Amino acid sequence: MPHIDDETLALCALGEDVLDPAQRDHLAGCPACAATVRDLERVSARMRAPGTAPELVPPGPEVWARVHAELGLGDVPASQPPDQAPAPVTDQLATRRARRSWVPALVAACTALVLGLVGGVLWERRTLEPAETTVASATLDPLPDWAGSSGEAVLRTTADGRREIVVSVDAPAPEGTYREVWLLTPDVSGLVSLGVLESGEGRFDVPEGLDLAAYSVVDVSEEPLDGDPAHSSDSVVRGSLAT
Repeated sequence: MPHIDDETLALCALGEDVLDPAQRDHLAGCPACAATVRDLERVSARMRAPGTAPELVPPGPEVWARVHAELGLGDVPASQPPDQAPAPVTDQLATRRARRSWVPALVAACTALVLGLVGGVLWERRTLEPAETTVASATLDPLPDWAGSSGEAVLRTTADGRREIVVSVDAPAPEGTYREVWLLTPDVSGLVSLGVLESGEGRFDVPEGLDLAAYSVVDVSEEPLDGDPAHSSDSVVRGSLAT
């Protein structure tokens, strides 16, 4: 599946339960999305930390004058805030109602501030870090025993220079087995395991120094839970990377 959108990652960093099961699986296996959430969590934690709130400056008389006029608080001296000035009972009730009405606006303002900072972090990440570059891709065709299955593999270089392969497979999964992703030579004389495909899609780092011109075939196998790390010889889908 594609990367999770920035707005969802921001809400996730703020502690909101907004991810569906597929997105949770993607976040667990995607270094880029996980790094974004960690950065946003640090921003959120910094905003909540003691001592980060700015010093509040008392408003001037002209501000109180506008507040009195807007809220109809009566003839209260403009130089005094409402809670310091003598006022009849009706004015006190009006003041309390007005204060309660400010609470949603204050919450909305704080939320907007945090989301604004989150947006700034996301913009900075997108500006400073180059996007992932797609180098090659492969259509993964089913082997004879797995008719109707399909898959795709995409080779990318990341912002920090790593190579990774994103593999997605659509095939029935029998109980008591698991899927493993491999790189093979075209004549199947050599193979390298990339790891276990825990859901329908996964990201796998290509071992440093591995020649992908030689190991150009992406293979997804069906493996029994027998403790044997070797290829089971039961391939589900397979395809060659091409630019």
